[in-house]
Amino acid sequence: MTMEPINEGTRLPGAVPLHGDIPIEAFNPLLRSLLTWDLVERVEDPASPGGHRWLLKEAAQRRLDALAPRPREAASSLAYLDHWCARCREQKLTHLIEGRYLCTDCQRAESGEERPSSPQPKRPRAAHDLLSRARLLQR
Repeated sequence: MTMEPINEGTRLPGAVPLHGDIPIEAFNPLLRSLLTWDLVERVEDPASPGGHRWLLKEAAQRRLDALAPRPREAASSLAYLDHWCARCREQKLTHLIEGRYLCTDCQRAESGEERPSSPQPKRPRAAHDLLSRARLLQR
């Protein structure tokens, strides 16, 4: 049994198609807002006599830069949330480095960025200590 999408090829009322030409009238509210808020200026074009063009003002360009940040670079390694650090034996955010899962602190210590610390022993869990639980229940 195959599942086919419902309403494939039909557009919602008032939806703008993603491909093809968008009607210029669709931009009227935006263009009117740019003019009303004085975010664009008309500049005469010396290359064509009698011609002009529109430029976005500097303050608007700075705001656009703030609203549309540059794309980030790809991460150098994947982070794992469900692995134990091979050095300190704690379950933390780790990275796979040279075949071992290391947390950030241990990674820095091994690379020489800070003085190395000795691995911490694992703390016993009280829930697994049946004798302790039995003693607590007897009180």
